[in-house]
Amino acid sequence: SATPRIISKLRDDHQRPDNKRHLPLVPLNELEPITNIQIWLADGERIIQKFNVSHRISHVRDFITKYQGSEGSVPFTLTTSLPFRELRDETLTLEEAKLQNAVVVQRLRKTTEPFRLLVIKAPDSDYKTATTPNGQLKNEQKNAIKSTRSN
Repeated sequence: SATPRIISKLRDDHQRPDNKRHLPLVPLNELEPITNIQIWLADGERIIQKFNVSHRISHVRDFITKYQGSEGSVPFTLTTSLPFRELRDETLTLEEAKLQNAVVVQRLRKTTEPFRLLVIKAPDSDYKTATTPNGQLKNEQKNAIKSTRSN
């Protein structure tokens, strides 16, 4: 055929890195009931982890934070899938929260307000914010916005 045949060999020192993260250890008491919690992470990854029903929701949060490492420092909430319920009281046990064999979803919290600061480019290539410290538009920007909308 006219297509050249390409043969490549992966060298040992350039093997692709192992993207699997290691699961943190969750100490289990074999004398208590054990349940599987399916955790849906915000990045789309799914984990199934065993917990005792006496573990608290805060233990699930700690597990996620340890598993994600530096990514776990992003603020998040925990919810159930369906019916949707935010798990606010993290002192509840998994049994009290009725989370035996349940799905827990990690949802990232919004840390900034969208469109809080409107940035415009000035003719002298400096960037200036179009808001005052309290978030209100300055009068000249309001007039400029109004004039462009009316055109």
